[in-house]
Amino acid sequence: MSDPRLRAIFWSIVLMSSGVLLLLFEFGFLTPYTPLLQYILAGLFVFGAVLFFGAFARTPAEWWRVIPGWTLLALAGVLVLSTLAVDQRWLGATVFGGLALAFAHVYLSDRGGRWWALIPGGFLAVLGAVMGVSAWGIPMEALALLLFGGLGGVFFLLFLLHRRQWWAVLPGGVLVVFAALAAARSSDGQVMPLLRWWPLLLIGAGLLTALQARRRPLPDRLQVNAAPARKGRMTANAPSKSGTATPRIATLGEYTQPAPGAAVDVLPELEE
Repeated sequence: MSDPRLRAIFWSIVLMSSGVLLLLFEFGFLTPYTPLLQYILAGLFVFGAVLFFGAFARTPAEWWRVIPGWTLLALAGVLVLSTLAVDQRWLGATVFGGLALAFAHVYLSDRGGRWWALIPGGFLAVLGAVMGVSAWGIPMEALALLLFGGLGGVFFLLFLLHRRQWWAVLPGGVLVVFAALAAARSSDGQVMPLLRWWPLLLIGAGLLTALQARRRPLPDRLQVNAAPARKGRMTANAPSKSGTATPRIATLGEYTQPAPGAAVDVLPELEE
């Protein structure tokens, strides 16, 4: 379907048909046929996902096609799970998981140029995990540890896979420390005495940074040695033996100024 007009007509029909089906569901006209229609709709979503994945396989540069593809697969999973006795929070976790897989697919298709996909993909995966695990009645302290610790872990994973993105350590460290503080609070809101010393971690990180900076060698400098000027190269009139100044003809190619580029500094290379 290379014609943009045909493509627009196709998607308009899909959207209008989906709207009609949802209205029929809302007003209860399709309630007796709900399970069967959900399976049929899930199959249509899978078929649409296959179309998007096929289009991405033909044109890998259009990476955005995998996002609706995985989203449709997640919605198909939600429709199937909704026919079973599954907690509603797991349905939301399924949607988040599908979106996380979409961004993971984007990252794996080009790890060097699409490193940024790790951040939204990781965040969506953590949010989906927290939403699903909350159905088990886990305390809020454990959920806070999973949420903020997981978000911080996403940044550390980015740093481990791509050392150029060193800045990821900063938000990752803040989130991990905040997760520890949130999880360490007792039922009366008090913090454990040992965790009151957590700023020592920042002091230690500063000392390690300073020591690493001192051990790093200074950047090399490129030295260019210029030939010394010869005596009597000046083209000014020199006095003769008789006391009268005689004009001196400069030699062709003589240059009395400092050589261009005599002092060149080599910039340090960026480290991975």
